[in-house]
Amino acid sequence: MLQIFRDKAQSLVIQAIVVIIALVFIFWGVGTNMNSKQEAAIIVNDEQISFQHFQRAYEQAYDTMAQRFGGRIPKELVASLNIKHQVINQLSQESLLRQGGHEMGLSVSGPEIQKEITSMPQFQSNGTFDLEKYERLLAANRLSPQKYEHSLQYDLLSNKTVSSISHFALDATDFEVEELYDMEKGTVTVSFVTISPTSFSNEIEINDEELEKWFETAGARYQSEPQVKLTYLPFSYEELGKKITIDEQAIQTYYDEHQALYKKPEQRHARHILLKAADQDSAEHHEQQRKKAEEILEKARKGEDFSSLAKEFSEGPTGPTGGDLRFFPQGQMVKPFDDAVFSMQEGEISDIVKTDFGYHIIKLEEIKPAETEALEQVEEDIASLLKREQAKPLAFQMANEAYENIIGAGSLSAFLEKSPDIKIIDTDFFSQSAPPEGMSSDPAFLQKAFALKKGELSSLIETGSGYVIISATETKAPAVPELSSVKEKATTDFKAEQMSERARRKAEELLKALSDNPDSFQSLAEAAGLELQNSGRLNKGEENKSSTFPPELVQTAFRLSSSSPLPEEAQKVGDTYYVFRFDERNQPMKPLTEEERTRYRNMLLAYKQQQIVEAWIRGQQDAARITISKSLENY
Repeated sequence: MLQIFRDKAQSLVIQAIVVIIALVFIFWGVGTNMNSKQEAAIIVNDEQISFQHFQRAYEQAYDTMAQRFGGRIPKELVASLNIKHQVINQLSQESLLRQGGHEMGLSVSGPEIQKEITSMPQFQSNGTFDLEKYERLLAANRLSPQKYEHSLQYDLLSNKTVSSISHFALDATDFEVEELYDMEKGTVTVSFVTISPTSFSNEIEINDEELEKWFETAGARYQSEPQVKLTYLPFSYEELGKKITIDEQAIQTYYDEHQALYKKPEQRHARHILLKAADQDSAEHHEQQRKKAEEILEKARKGEDFSSLAKEFSEGPTGPTGGDLRFFPQGQMVKPFDDAVFSMQEGEISDIVKTDFGYHIIKLEEIKPAETEALEQVEEDIASLLKREQAKPLAFQMANEAYENIIGAGSLSAFLEKSPDIKIIDTDFFSQSAPPEGMSSDPAFLQKAFALKKGELSSLIETGSGYVIISATETKAPAVPELSSVKEKATTDFKAEQMSERARRKAEELLKALSDNPDSFQSLAEAAGLELQNSGRLNKGEENKSSTFPPELVQTAFRLSSSSPLPEEAQKVGDTYYVFRFDERNQPMKPLTEEERTRYRNMLLAYKQQQIVEAWIRGQQDAARITISKSLENY
């Protein structure tokens, strides 16, 4: 089991059980459609999942992934992420968890739902459940308490099922705990060589015949993006908000109910001098750094300028600026450092403070007391926020009314003839990666726009700034350009591929020769004209600043051993290939403490629980009757 764990683990933090349904407050239709006669998107055994539920789960998944790419998923990644399959799998698993919970005799009572809702901060005022706020927020998002509580019941039942299944996990043994600790806190050393494609630049000559033949298969990578020309109707929260008046009492009430938002905690301005000493460093190094810190502390307390001392001696990134950490609130720094700073007086210099980074000497420069922003300072922001909240249902009403009128008129053009005063926006052709200036770059907007065929009208689309109705006036399909128009770039790319292939072959040949005699690395490297390098001690999950061995390959290095000293194939990082050999493994510098033993035991137990839940779900999926609507094929 630990070998599987070793192969999967990416850091000391084991990922949470992925199938647990997070109880977040999302204001849109969740749950399933048990009685609708319309076609269901997914049917799991006899439980139907509506298209509305699928669509909104899909949009949430897309938005979540898009945030990781700065708001938009690169085009080349959209297909490979296969979001549709992930959403189908997620919704099916949720359904199976609920059904499994029913079969186990599990249920969620009214008091349990009530307890969950009253504990949600979204529905609280000054730390206490506010029924009026609860009903107001649900109404603003077109949800009835019955519908929301029914959806919440589904989530709680899923969580109960997961909890019940995971109880079958056995505790982690001391042997497993110690093995994991050794794996995570020990170090490995490897010998390695690098093979760069640029070293083959002078060996590659490209002729037109080879280039044309290559372009026949590679031309698709140069094709243009799909383009679309739109007419769309915006219903902006901001524009509608300008027509809304917020009275002073409403602003005062919001301010009173959200005092925590306007409280600025105490902040402290400190400088520090850091002498680095990590856990895996030797006891001798720790002793040297502590002694050096004591000498510097003595200088500082005798009146030498602290900023100058930091510039001269500090090994941290703030050394060049005199160790200046600027102002920060309590809880932002690592605990020993934080505790020291927030127990000091202005102008005081601390004793030596030990953290995971090493040994610190701290000077507290200034204390900025906690304060609460006055209503006058924030009333404009509050008014804007309240206008936006009131504009949301109004925007929906206006957009929905316009949409119904378009359908009633028979076409968008017919509707616009009857409603010449309504605001419309016409665009020229644009690609999804380069929307026109001023247009919403909201992923939901662009995704829907580029899913439309010529002449098609979208449904009502909610974006972060309002609602829109889109019509695709014209579309342009992707096209592969003539080689002549991209010849310079194509030649560069083709040559780069050839150089990379030469580097790969050389790396694989070296690895094969090395596998016959791992002790011959030095002579093989010299024969190939390569420099054999030593990685130094590599730490798993920690930065190895002194090593030129790439961090991307540290996990692979930790999988090697004296009995299996070589990776199965040459490794590539960026454009460079690496061939490396395991040299030695070193035990952790410090013994396992009881606190760490408990933490590792909990990590292993969580991992075992995850394995049990995943196995249970796989078994349920294998036995279940899951039907996917054909309408989802082109979604």
